[in-house]
Amino acid sequence: MPELAEVETVRNVLKEDLIGRKIINIDLIYDKIFENKEEINNLIGAIYKDILRYGKYLIFCFDKGYLLSHLRMEGKYFYVLKDYPLNKHMHVIFYLDNDKKLIYQDVRKFGRMHYYKTLDDLKKDLDLGPDANMALPYIDILYEKLKKSNKPIKTLLLEQNFIAGLGNIYVDEVLYKAQILPNRSASTLNKEDLNNILVASKEILDLAIKNKGTTIKSYTSSLNGNGNYQNYLAVHTKLKCPLNHDIMTFKIGGRTTYFCPICQMKNIKYTIGLTGSIASGKSNILNVLKEMGFVVADSDKIVKEAYNDLNISLKIKEIFNTLDRKEIAKIIFNNKEKKALLEQIIHPYVIEKLENIKNNNNGLIFLDIPLLYEAKLNYLVDKVVLAYLPYELELKRLIERDNIDINYAKLKIENQMSLEEKAKLADYIIDTSGSFKETKNNILKVVKEIIYGLY
Repeated sequence: MPELAEVETVRNVLKEDLIGRKIINIDLIYDKIFENKEEINNLIGAIYKDILRYGKYLIFCFDKGYLLSHLRMEGKYFYVLKDYPLNKHMHVIFYLDNDKKLIYQDVRKFGRMHYYKTLDDLKKDLDLGPDANMALPYIDILYEKLKKSNKPIKTLLLEQNFIAGLGNIYVDEVLYKAQILPNRSASTLNKEDLNNILVASKEILDLAIKNKGTTIKSYTSSLNGNGNYQNYLAVHTKLKCPLNHDIMTFKIGGRTTYFCPICQMKNIKYTIGLTGSIASGKSNILNVLKEMGFVVADSDKIVKEAYNDLNISLKIKEIFNTLDRKEIAKIIFNNKEKKALLEQIIHPYVIEKLENIKNNNNGLIFLDIPLLYEAKLNYLVDKVVLAYLPYELELKRLIERDNIDINYAKLKIENQMSLEEKAKLADYIIDTSGSFKETKNNILKVVKEIIYGLY
């Protein structure tokens, strides 16, 4: 659907050709397009004085009245010679005093026209907010409306009585530039957020107008002129954002919405605990999340760092007479007392590191904590994701990974809470039993569910 920039482009093109021209006759082929067709004769003999735009609407100004035109999905105007051949999609023809005609074409017949005697009556019927690229002076009024709305911000920006001119394409682009998630509840935004939205709206729409709009699918501005702003799109229809992060999509109000889960969460802090058991696929999940650009913390690596800490290593060696982690693992599997002593040494170090990562970063933060439930560390996170696969497959992968016999593998697995027990407690589950591609798709699905569920 043509948005503000595209309609402004149409206005600029037609204005050069129509000002001063007189309408000699009108053929209304598909009369449903003209909402008050009984008034159409008022335009015969009328002279074009100006063409305005209000939001996504064109306003043809005559010496005797005003014609409001909404292009809707695929409406187009063509200024052509009088003998230009018509096709079945050309529904309104304005014959002019210079042997030319203005044709309104609309493949889907969704466009509408309405005649008004006064501009005041026209604007009253439209009830639009300020144009999106000129809305900054109205920020105080808009902020009062914003705070009263619990709708997703994307939905609110699409409502033309809030600000006028933005459609699906430009709302995605504006929210990316303003670094705001499209599903965020409007009432949770502050005045600085709204200012960022209005500044982004002006910058994006002004550049889009300069480039004659965005040509996607069948849209053309007029006389088959194509816009170039699609070359500047950051997220809409893209696979990667300008910073090379993966773009995600979900539906908001029935509209496919493109967003970057990294760039548009910079002002949010939300911590996810990733847990599972031995060989359940946590490392693969963590690697995918890290490649996507999310902040991740690997508890296993932190534990390795702890063993290199002089004070910690001395305490461990005093208890186990070794720093070999494999040897220590064998001991604690059969000795609950020594296991508890080891946890008393290691856990404070790990918790401190995890808290530092959490406190010093924004966005969606993933903390990989294998013993999250066993160590009662779920207080560190907002939600929990479980890496899950059936026991037999877990056993098989552990035997292959660590090159150990089945009995020792069972001992290692059974030393932790079972995945079935953890599955009852977790907020989200990622099935890791399939191929890497299937697992990655499961990861993406859960990440989208987490983000969608934030508001």
